[in-house]
Amino acid sequence: MSFIFGGVRGREDPELAAGNRRTAQHFARDVGDERALAGDRTPIRRGNHWTWLAVAVVVLAVLGFTSSRGADEVPLTADCTTPAIGVSSSQVTAGQTMYVRLTGPDGVPYVLTVDGAPVRGDAGSTVSYTQTGAGPALELTQCLSPSLAIAAPAGDGPHEVAVLAVAADGTTRQVATTTLQVTGTR
Repeated sequence: MSFIFGGVRGREDPELAAGNRRTAQHFARDVGDERALAGDRTPIRRGNHWTWLAVAVVVLAVLGFTSSRGADEVPLTADCTTPAIGVSSSQVTAGQTMYVRLTGPDGVPYVLTVDGAPVRGDAGSTVSYTQTGAGPALELTQCLSPSLAIAAPAGDGPHEVAVLAVAADGTTRQVATTTLQVTGTR
């Protein structure tokens, strides 16, 4: 009655299985059934790979969370009272793309300069510039700009990256500055 209730399910008598295999092999040889003879090999038992898949998913998730900051991310906290500037790295190679981020009060046009010359950082369509007498100006959203991509200046040595605030009458004043160390003259 164990066959009805599944008492020996999953188990097989090795002697019975070997006898059945030999009998099937004899019949296949008699008839000339090459497919049956070719398929008579002992099946290769494959291990359970779900464990490795789970480990791989966990490792990828951990790497994704720990390295979620890309090269274009500049760690700068929004400050709605004091203007500041952040750069992706204070040491760059000439001509290399570097990233800059600004913070300060909203509603004020800011001009970004490198060694006194105004530059226009690229942040896709997330930033719109207005032309002023000092150069292209941008306004911050929620006291913080997106990361702006600019080319590092040419020439070895220190270079100054500054932020100018443009007043309503068109005058400018420097509100933040940082120094870059550039190597590898292009």
